[in-house]
Amino acid sequence: MTAVGAVREAAGDCLLADCGGVPLRLTAAHDHPALPHRDNLRLLAAARGSRLRVIARLAAAPHARAHLLATEHPMRAGSRVDVGLDRLQHADLPAPAPPPSAAPAAPLAPAVPAAPVHVLRTPDEAPLHLLRRRIEQAASGGRRVLAFPGDSAADAHRLHRHGLGTAGDILDGLLAAAAERSRDAFGRLLPADTGRFARVWLAAARYTDEVDRVLCAAAWGG
Repeated sequence: MTAVGAVREAAGDCLLADCGGVPLRLTAAHDHPALPHRDNLRLLAAARGSRLRVIARLAAAPHARAHLLATEHPMRAGSRVDVGLDRLQHADLPAPAPPPSAAPAAPLAPAVPAAPVHVLRTPDEAPLHLLRRRIEQAASGGRRVLAFPGDSAADAHRLHRHGLGTAGDILDGLLAAAAERSRDAFGRLLPADTGRFARVWLAAARYTDEVDRVLCAAAWGG
């Protein structure tokens, strides 16, 4: 891979690299502050243009992404750096390449009307996290957590708007199963149908796993 720079994400900066023409994001394998994962990533991101062999663990994401585990030393061929144990220093990085010389200014050309720009949605904009969040909430807090009123209708509408109609329908079904309570002839609440909720939850979890797999394969050109 060839180091290109850094990309800022909500969880922290990650290393952007070119892997055979595929833009690859290398992230920290562990976020413990005592481990040098993050610091090593920042230093490697500063070594733009360095070509290194790396060992990484694939991460499921709608873009090419992996957790960096080890890398070839930027200056010592044949040496390996465990990015979770070994701490790189600035002296371990190659000297930055000089900036390219300025090219002579070209004569001004007549203004040409700009062509219309069509913005296409990319896979990483698919808000599948709206469904995944509900799945995780049910796993940690139980079905009653999903029975509370919230912004479920807006979430389902957003999923439909991004072309994830099945995800929106699954979310509606999951929330309906969580809130469903039948009554007997005297108006008393009957025990919840936990079996139905379990089946709907399992279908939702299986769906998100499969979509993650498909988006990940597409990101790597598979």
